[in-house]
Amino acid sequence: MDSVTVSMEVVAWVNRNFPKPRVDRETSLKSHLSESLDPTDGLPKDIGHDNTNITLSGVPTLVEITSISEVGSSAFQLDQVRKAREDRIQAGGFDEYDEGDEDADLEVEGEGPLPNYPSLVQTPLGFKLQLKAVRIVCGVANLEPDNVILLGGKSDLNQHRDYYLRQNLRERMGLPKEPTPEFEDVEGEIDKNSGAGAPGPPSPPPQAL
Repeated sequence: MDSVTVSMEVVAWVNRNFPKPRVDRETSLKSHLSESLDPTDGLPKDIGHDNTNITLSGVPTLVEITSISEVGSSAFQLDQVRKAREDRIQAGGFDEYDEGDEDADLEVEGEGPLPNYPSLVQTPLGFKLQLKAVRIVCGVANLEPDNVILLGGKSDLNQHRDYYLRQNLRERMGLPKEPTPEFEDVEGEIDKNSGAGAPGPPSPPPQAL
């Protein structure tokens, strides 16, 4: 079949009346990917299986951090740091997640600086990154500086990151998870995505970073 040449006027009319959807970068970095992307796209569904051994190909794959576990430290040690931070923050009247607050500034007089988590645990939930040619073995992605593009961002999950971290640590220590509370969003409305009975972010496999 012979190809058909379309005039520039027709192309301009189509583009004007049926423009391609555009993605606002800042909005996407501050929201859940599940709210804007096709869940059947991206990583293969069996990516977390023990027999997985693949290398991602094609264009970089956009992913979002919804749960974090620091396997380089024991769950008990991390929970002790969490409790110490919680006690000190309450004693000093601080909000751990206030914009602009630095851990070095969160100090109760006479008690020294606030205990810090390992750097990985400080990554905000909802952080976005792209994976390019990443090898994934047994559900573990081998991330290196040259195969990861850090985009930044966070989502409303980060407001409740202490709760999610606490549940992850309880699971690792063999303790039952706490009931899921009804979280409120920044406008004071109940967050239906994280309300009572709704599952929190999945805990990563013990060997995952």
